[in-house]
This record gives sequence, C-alpha cells and structure tokens, in this order.
Amino acid sequence: MLTVLQEKLAEAHGLAIAATTLTKKVEAIVHEPSLAGELRGMRADAEEARARCLVVEEKLPPELAEELRAHANTTHEKASDLLGAWFKAGTGPLRAWNFLAMGEAGEVATWSQLATLAARAGDDDACELAAWGLLVQQRHLETALAGAVVLAAQFDPIGPRWG
Repeated sequence: MLTVLQEKLAEAHGLAIAATTLTKKVEAIVHEPSLAGELRGMRADAEEARARCLVVEEKLPPELAEELRAHANTTHEKASDLLGAWFKAGTGPLRAWNFLAMGEAGEVATWSQLATLAARAGDDDACELAAWGLLVQQRHLETALAGAVVLAAQFDPIGPRWG
C-alpha cells in the first residue's frame, strides 16, 4: 500500500513518461522552429525526470519500488488516454499547444504537491527531486504559455479555422 507521498512520486514519474509522448505529438503538428526546439528541451527534461524518479524509487525496498513503477505506468496510461482523445479528431496547432499547456499546469500542481508532502515527511531524497522537478515544470509552464501567444500570432484571426 502506497503512502500519499509515494503515490504522488509515482504520479510525477508517470506524467514525465507521458510528457515524452506529448511533446513528440505536439512537435509533429506545430511547425514553428523556435517552439520545436522548446519541445525537444521539454522532452529531454521529461526523460531526466524519469531517470531521477527511478533513482529515488530504487532506494526503496524492491516490492515497494515495483508498486511505485506500476502506479507510474497507470498514471502514464491515463494521461495517454486523454492525449489520444484530444488528438483523435484531428487537432490543429493551437489546440495541440493548449493541451500541452494543460499538461504542464497539471505537472506543476503534481510537483508542488510532491514538494509539500516530501517536506512534511522529512524525506530528503524526495525533497531534492521535487525541488528540481518543480523548477523545471514551472519553466515548462511559462514556455507553454508564451508559446501559445507565439503560435496564435501566426494565425489570421478572421480566417477559416484549422481542419
């Protein structure tokens, strides 16, 4: 049985896994070179987050670490289901970027919760991970919000909608 802190760690891990897929899908739709570079950077950060989560999880007893990874995979699957539904009906660049921004906001919330829980539990490893992850995700959210404006400026406001 996972604690609240362990569950939140697994969720942060699962969202990092999902972020690698999301950034690839958005990059395939959004053809703005500066934003493509940002997406590649976000993907690299997500891969680093996955690796850092694994380091913390591997310090736990094997059965517990396995349970955390299973919960991370469940979180990833749920996020993938949302991603699939959002992109299923033919999503244009603006909507794709909006989904990215929503995902980043969710990650900021998750990493904020992880930081608070880890501090309250006195878990130094989780505190260090959460401090790193929260800064990264806040930067990603700022990038997503700024990118929404960059992308919107490329569209004719009275032109036909995408698709």
